[in-house]
Amino acid sequence: MNSIRWSASTRFMQSAGFLLAAFIGLGCDQGKDSKHGAEKPAKVEVHPSETDIYRIVLTAKAEERLQISTVAVERQSIPRHRTVGGDIVIPDGSRIAVTAPLTGMLSAAKKDSMLVAGQQVAINQPLLTLSPMLRPEQEVPTAAERVQMANARASLVSQQIQAIGDEEQAQARVDGAQIAFDRARQLLADRAGSQRLVDEAEAALNVARRGLEAAQARRKLLDKLTLEAETGEAPTITITAPHAGLLQTVSAQPGQVVSAGLPLFEIVDLDQMWVRVPVYAGLVQDIDQTKAADVGPVSGRGDTVTANPVPAPPTATALAASIDLYYTVDNSDGRFRPGERVAVNLPLQGEKDSLVIPRAAVLRDIHGTAWVYVKSGDHEFRRERVSVSFSTEDLAVLSLGPEVGTPVVVDGAAELFGTEFGAGK
Repeated sequence: MNSIRWSASTRFMQSAGFLLAAFIGLGCDQGKDSKHGAEKPAKVEVHPSETDIYRIVLTAKAEERLQISTVAVERQSIPRHRTVGGDIVIPDGSRIAVTAPLTGMLSAAKKDSMLVAGQQVAINQPLLTLSPMLRPEQEVPTAAERVQMANARASLVSQQIQAIGDEEQAQARVDGAQIAFDRARQLLADRAGSQRLVDEAEAALNVARRGLEAAQARRKLLDKLTLEAETGEAPTITITAPHAGLLQTVSAQPGQVVSAGLPLFEIVDLDQMWVRVPVYAGLVQDIDQTKAADVGPVSGRGDTVTANPVPAPPTATALAASIDLYYTVDNSDGRFRPGERVAVNLPLQGEKDSLVIPRAAVLRDIHGTAWVYVKSGDHEFRRERVSVSFSTEDLAVLSLGPEVGTPVVVDGAAELFGTEFGAGK
């Protein structure tokens, strides 16, 4: 009986131990599962902010070594400009063509002297002599020679009458231009006009005076010619330069027989040149045509000169949808040539308050994006994007950038850029 009770107790103890072991194992498995259940199949790092990506922290020694200097962002009123192409042209009235007053034989004004295109001449400088062919070879002229003499006299009279008329017309234009100029100055003095009207009237007066000088020179040349009715003799005519300038073209040389009205040479005055600037018709209203422009070489290397607006005949190009603006530039040093292409920096209407920083503070990456380095703390610098509208000689004008007063790096900006991308020392 006791053995039966012991066997039953033994089996109970074994069953209880088995259950206890099962519970202990289950508890251990649950703890392991809960521990492994907190682990995720993929680990995602926390992304840094954009300010942390573009931030550089230097040691005090490194900042001293780079010799970094900063300048605060400012807001200034900057005149706007636009650079376009132009070409050099000869002004109206600066080109004078000299023709033969009568039929005759040309001779050199000086022995063994020839006219060469490109030669500089002074006013009233003798260039050629003309021996009119009015005297027949025989004492008793033939019918054909009489006709020739009559035609020569008629041609001379016609040339003289035309010269008188040209001089009177030129004088009338000068008188009208003088009246317009005086009226424009009086209106400006009374604060009822503008300086632009005065400049236009003065330019028109100068052109009219040059035309009068040419007409007077031509008439004086013809007045020196006298014909003797009986013998048909005429003195030798000295053809001089009516204006100082450059021989643009030479159409006749000594030893050549020329007829009346044949072009002999052409003189141009290149001390003052015009700059013709074709501008897209949609942009003309944005250009301040009362202010001077800067003219320089198309390469951008070299000094620029100031060109003032000048009234000129209105011209345009329909195929290019462009309107021509004209400026006058001093060319006494001969730096510009007719037909030369130049770069013209035109002033635009109005001035705009814009953010400005030194031009040296702007850096560009391989994609052309503009950046600056901002001092954000002690030995700490942050790279920020900027949008550059245009640049002057020293400043970069920003349409988007740091706030006014923010210090940006000027000296040392390139070194910071190289340090950030691994190209620095």
